[in-house]
Amino acid sequence: MSAASSPNNGSLHDRQSIELLTIHALEAARAGDWDQVDACYAVRGVTLAACALDRTFADKLLSMDEEVRRAILVAQAGISGLLADAAQVKRHLRQLRESSGQLASESVTIHREA
Repeated sequence: MSAASSPNNGSLHDRQSIELLTIHALEAARAGDWDQVDACYAVRGVTLAACALDRTFADKLLSMDEEVRRAILVAQAGISGLLADAAQVKRHLRQLRESSGQLASESVTIHREA
């Protein structure tokens, strides 16, 4: 039995599948397609559970996983910024309503015609 198909190292097909899933997850993370990232990691997890990998290949996966993690952090920072902007706009609108005599608790509906 060759080392590539040894149960201790995972089959070549499994390694290629795991690597492709990780690459697809990284590409999806860079594109902001978080459902696809999740799907890739779910399938990869099942495949990883069925085989053992050598240290070199595991380090390669960890390196790609770190890139995915960085993409996640960038997305989280962007979302946090957008939430902060939305909160600031909400405060500003509340101040405008209060200064115009409308109670802050009253709901306001904006109608837009096409």
